[in-house]
Amino acid sequence: MTENARGVELDVQVQAQKDTEIRLAYELRNTTRARIFVFDHILYFDSKGAISLSNTGSYVFFDHQETARIIRGFIAPPMYMSVARRPPIVASAVDPGWASAGLIELPLPLAETNPYFPPQTCDPRAARPISRLRLQVGWVEEREGLRTGVFKVDERSLVRLLGGWGTPLQRVAQTDIGVTGVAICVHSDPFDRPQLQQ
Repeated sequence: MTENARGVELDVQVQAQKDTEIRLAYELRNTTRARIFVFDHILYFDSKGAISLSNTGSYVFFDHQETARIIRGFIAPPMYMSVARRPPIVASAVDPGWASAGLIELPLPLAETNPYFPPQTCDPRAARPISRLRLQVGWVEEREGLRTGVFKVDERSLVRLLGGWGTPLQRVAQTDIGVTGVAICVHSDPFDRPQLQQ
């Protein structure tokens, strides 16, 4: 399935599925005339406080009815929360006509994840069945004020976005895909399910 978002095409498919895991393969193609930056890398702080890269991770939110949002992009902390330290904003640079491909592996049942909230134990018996996944990937076009640098993590060099580049902070490409045999554990504690910051 493909959805066009201002000249960006996002395709996703279920590459593999078993009782304990689902694997999604996606491609975000730049059909604009300018270079874009795709926020498709998930950084996190490990147990020692160092920044690490999750190659196949994503954020997961229960959306409504039978839909779960699978997100790669950057998420702002909730308005009521003070965050002392955040990973840098990194991206893949994609020239016109080129694409950024990615692989997302998620345990089943799905569990809601937000970088600003602790994980919650998922009881499969309480999981809600879903029939649709909505993949959302954040990106922004190259523009005045946007500066870049290099950020090295886990032996990889990523593009780091620096400075302010105005609004929208990021655009969102999204596409839906139907699934069977997938359920999600919904967070029961206070929990934020934001839309991608724009």
